[in-house]
Amino acid sequence: MRRFYIVLPVLAALLLAGCGNNGQLDGADGQAGEAAQLQEGTPQPAETADPQAAAAQSAAAASPEPSAVQETAVTPAADSAEYKREIAFDIDAISDPIVNDEIKTSLKDALEGIINEDLKQFNRAFTTPDLAKANEYGFKTGGGITFTGVDYISNQPEGRVVMNVNYIWITADGEERSDSPNYWFMQSKEGKWGLVTID
Repeated sequence: MRRFYIVLPVLAALLLAGCGNNGQLDGADGQAGEAAQLQEGTPQPAETADPQAAAAQSAAAASPEPSAVQETAVTPAADSAEYKREIAFDIDAISDPIVNDEIKTSLKDALEGIINEDLKQFNRAFTTPDLAKANEYGFKTGGGITFTGVDYISNQPEGRVVMNVNYIWITADGEERSDSPNYWFMQSKEGKWGLVTID
């Protein structure tokens, strides 16, 4: 323990010495030069006879708020970001015989609902309102999204049809993500095909 108390001041001295200009302790580039650089870069308040005006100048210099010029320079750039939202393939051209017209209509409703950011249209793609509510996590809003196609179309047991729907999503903060979730279709109790889940 006694060694620790001896080593601690030595470590502190080394740390402080390393905080200078690239570790140089003396000379024009050392701490004296650094102090001169700080004074040159620090705005000096104008001498005023009025103490209240001097306090106001000091408060304005310390204020972290951006100027109106800075705010207007940032705002248009954020507003000008336009993201494309589209279906870049023809759903009606899916030629696999297990993908019937009802499945194509359901897929169109789901994808167009996402493109149009229309939750009601997206929910119409599902066979029941409960399934629609349970799958709302698949409803992508904000940013851009391009559906690029489908693949791996398969007829599954218990009358289910599954396909991968490929898309590229650019989030509202500009991050690009690619994904291929499975869209599962089944017949409703009334015999109409529709979407049952997205995973």
